[in-house]
Amino acid sequence: MNIFTLHKNKAAIFYLAWAIIAAFYCYQYILRICPGVMVVELRQVFKLTAQEFSSLGAIYLFSYSLLQIPLGFILDRMGVKRVITFAILICIAGTYLFAYATDIWMLQLGRFLIGLGSAPAFICALKLVYDHLPEKYCGLFMGITLSVGTLGALVSGKFLVSLLDNQGWQHTLLICAGLGALILLLVLAIIPKQKKSLTSMHLDTWEQFRQGLKAIFKQQDILLYSIIAISVYTPLCVLADLWGTAFLMEKFSLPRASAAELSLNLYSGLTLGSLVLPWLSLKWGKVRHVIQICGLGLIISMGVLLYADSLEIWQLTFLLTSIGLFCGAEMICFAGAVALSPSSHSGLTLGVVNTLNMLGGAIVQQLIGWYLDLNWKGEYSLDGARYYDASDLSAAFSFLIIMIFVCCLLSVKLAKRQQTKQNTPAHVVHDPL
Repeated sequence: MNIFTLHKNKAAIFYLAWAIIAAFYCYQYILRICPGVMVVELRQVFKLTAQEFSSLGAIYLFSYSLLQIPLGFILDRMGVKRVITFAILICIAGTYLFAYATDIWMLQLGRFLIGLGSAPAFICALKLVYDHLPEKYCGLFMGITLSVGTLGALVSGKFLVSLLDNQGWQHTLLICAGLGALILLLVLAIIPKQKKSLTSMHLDTWEQFRQGLKAIFKQQDILLYSIIAISVYTPLCVLADLWGTAFLMEKFSLPRASAAELSLNLYSGLTLGSLVLPWLSLKWGKVRHVIQICGLGLIISMGVLLYADSLEIWQLTFLLTSIGLFCGAEMICFAGAVALSPSSHSGLTLGVVNTLNMLGGAIVQQLIGWYLDLNWKGEYSLDGARYYDASDLSAAFSFLIIMIFVCCLLSVKLAKRQQTKQNTPAHVVHDPL
């Protein structure tokens, strides 16, 4: 079946279009984890302090979060194809800049562009699903999209390490940029343009946007869900995106390939947790209790990981998968917050919670880098980078346990029993703002 025939078959073309956008969502996850896998090379070449290295993750999250609230409006005006096209171009530009960086500011700018380009991936996939695929499959494809991204991060770690060992960090990034170019070509060739009638906006859009934000920030439980989401999300963004590989190498004397592969088990657990936990918690009306169980599970798992003297590979695999699974409570917070908002504000609520979530994660990453530099003992590794031993890293990551404990305390203030609303599914695309 050629592309011309596919465009005549509307059902087939939109399933294929979804697959391409899901591939882009997977691709941006690969770009997201690159600094964590390249930690040795980046710190060696640029002589990065812990705070400077942490900034590469924080800046990504800052720029990613900038678009989350207005993204629904941008999509309604421009359509999925244009937004995805610009997004991939920005990711490619950021990756090239990162690869050819000669100073820390160029690395940071590259990460800023990658975060900005990555922001629309998941929402664009949801928009296409809810606009063009059968309603009975919407929830399924949302879960599959999320799984594609996290599984992409999981399986790409070993691939990236292999490229690093054989090609070096710059050539590895250029190969990643080439992969983005391939996805861009598929987007241009296959994804249909959006009809003009779908991009019409109401004249009072800004006023409705302002009123929607005002209504959301007046609801205490939505703000509580946002804070709790930060607490259960940060272990993932700190360990999987940045410090996990370095921590496992230092504390358990693992080679980088093994450490990188192990740290990505966090995403394996997240995939399962994100699919199962929100559905079970809302089905049973036990949102608060499930969050508390996940919080307790995170405290125990993180405590063992940080303070156990020695662990076998299978034990590390189990612990990291468990941490990822419990981090799936983040999706409970999204589902719980949307369940408290009217259908007209569901997409905006998702944007607010995700923005606060990402900003919180970025701040925590920077705080951990600041703490490590503050307590640096003046030692350097053989490659000339600042040396932080396992006790330094464990002490810095202990802040995550404190945050999770606060999350458990805050969850007591949530409603004892919460039911899902029987209204329009919580998504951005049909938001009449």
